[in-house]
Amino acid sequence: MEHARPPSELCLEGGPACRATACRKWRQQFFVFLKPAGVHKETTDVQASLLVNLIGSEGYDTYTTFKYTKDESRENIVTLVNKFNEHFWTKQNTTMVRFKFFTRNQEADQSVVEYVTALKILSEHCEFEHLEEGTIRDRIVYGVLDGKVRDRLLRTEELTLLSACCCKLHC
Repeated sequence: MEHARPPSELCLEGGPACRATACRKWRQQFFVFLKPAGVHKETTDVQASLLVNLIGSEGYDTYTTFKYTKDESRENIVTLVNKFNEHFWTKQNTTMVRFKFFTRNQEADQSVVEYVTALKILSEHCEFEHLEEGTIRDRIVYGVLDGKVRDRLLRTEELTLLSACCCKLHC
């Protein structure tokens, strides 16, 4: 389809955690691309071929190092995705990702929407579970640059993530 845009080539710069994140994001973008491109209806070997074709030279170099058992096929999308996951998997340091989350403040040139999005992305690996929305809401209050907005947020009874976002947008 003309309106389907494939993901950019996989970029493997940085350390293991950066490469793992890049691979995860690329994989998500690839699977989002499959449906509008009409490829989701194709066989797994066609999807696997497309993955290898789109992943770029760094990803292709990694692909060529994979070893397969007799039960695995390099022409199966599930097998390929699993191989990439195994290759780039790193254990998250929860303390480190939470540190990044809890020290993240709104930047001077950053819109509210961009700040909230950044917090949501940072919270993905924090393992907050059922506390995630409240923790993001609190981080918005702590990290907002405008003191008047913070005061208004603090005066709001039963502040929710949604109301914190709305207040910041309309204050």
